[in-house]
Amino acid sequence: MTAHHGKTISAAQIIGERGVALAKERAHAMGFLFTPYGPVEAGIDALIELRDTLTGEVGGRLVAVQIKTREDRSYTAETDLAFEFVCDADDVAYWQKASLPVIVVLVRLSDRSLYWKQAPTKGNPADLEVRRLRISKSADSFDTAAADAIAQLSVDQAQPGIWLPPSQQPDTLLFNAVRVCLPATIQVAATTHRHGKDALGALLDHSDHPPAEWVARGGRLVTFLDIENTVLRHVTDTGSIDSFSVSEFSLHDDEDEQRLFVELLNRTLRAQLDPMLSWSKRLKLYHFPPDGPAIDRTIRYMSLKNETARAVVKAKRRPDGSVSYVRHSAFSGRFWREFDDWFLTVEPTYVFTRDGVRPDRFAGERISKLKRLENNAAIRGQFVMWRSLLTGFGQVPNQGDLLGPAPGPAPLLRFESLDMIGLPLSVPDDLWRSRDAIAPQNDEEELPL
Repeated sequence: MTAHHGKTISAAQIIGERGVALAKERAHAMGFLFTPYGPVEAGIDALIELRDTLTGEVGGRLVAVQIKTREDRSYTAETDLAFEFVCDADDVAYWQKASLPVIVVLVRLSDRSLYWKQAPTKGNPADLEVRRLRISKSADSFDTAAADAIAQLSVDQAQPGIWLPPSQQPDTLLFNAVRVCLPATIQVAATTHRHGKDALGALLDHSDHPPAEWVARGGRLVTFLDIENTVLRHVTDTGSIDSFSVSEFSLHDDEDEQRLFVELLNRTLRAQLDPMLSWSKRLKLYHFPPDGPAIDRTIRYMSLKNETARAVVKAKRRPDGSVSYVRHSAFSGRFWREFDDWFLTVEPTYVFTRDGVRPDRFAGERISKLKRLENNAAIRGQFVMWRSLLTGFGQVPNQGDLLGPAPGPAPLLRFESLDMIGLPLSVPDDLWRSRDAIAPQNDEEELPL
């Protein structure tokens, strides 16, 4: 006769359930919805659904969770700062087929410590290095500080319209525009040349390099320059020169007058930037020209935090040293008015050439690829560089190689930085997956060539 034994639950099962309970407690503290799987599971213990902690709104964004629990044993190579954990090869193979992002949560009951890491997504599961998770005890703790980073995993960055629960930390917004400081006066004179093309032809009879900061239309010439002291006097009726307050043009309500004023601003800006930047009429972009035969050009400027450097012209070379193509930092600018103030919007981009001068026929594809790679910090860094150039006009640089023109006549247009806008909530920049190599001397990012 054999003794009858009842059903049993192993100690390992109890330890596992306690680990799930701790993970659930932490996930709920983050404001997420944590839903454990049933008793049958093949490598995923629970689902985390993102939730806006202010409104309670959920957006169908899910993260799968695998929980690994131990009672009190040390981890591999554990120190006060870090340790390692090697995932099971079958688990990794299973996770790599998942349609959801998967995180591994490591629970130790004795000290109630919980750490997390995204499950390996690439590589051969049989490879030990693929399966090895390196855990930082400070950066990878599974607690409220990890909420934003975990939420980020559910974002498909290739798709528009993404949603993230906002961080409860305040943030600042850097507006990609500068304020325009206009000259005090504007001059208008009669001209016999009805069109700007005719007036330019006449000016070239008097100078090989006539000024460009003027607009001729409908029998009058408008400029910020002093007409009598430039070659413009040769294409105007000297007795008809009148000086007006700039506000009579800058604040004009007539649409034709507004277009004329914006055209004058654009021509003045192009002339002002001409010593340093090239203007592409076809692309309507400003960009850095090559540094002579060497092509490559690096400038230094003041970033948001410190003095830094950026490669603004960079040649991609073949193994034999010949140039394959050249990338130029560029921007498009648009003048606009808000109430009584004028602003210039600055949108960073790139120009690609074959050799520093001739257009690259594959420029569209190269720009499209870079736009897919660059993140918020990279764009912000470029804008800060352009802002430094624009606001530096008319100022004496601290050092000769800092971004900014050499001292000379006061510029017609000056630009001022706008204050940052305070935001009550944020999505921190470090949540967006790093795709650029971070320059070691600053906190901005430089895209690979």
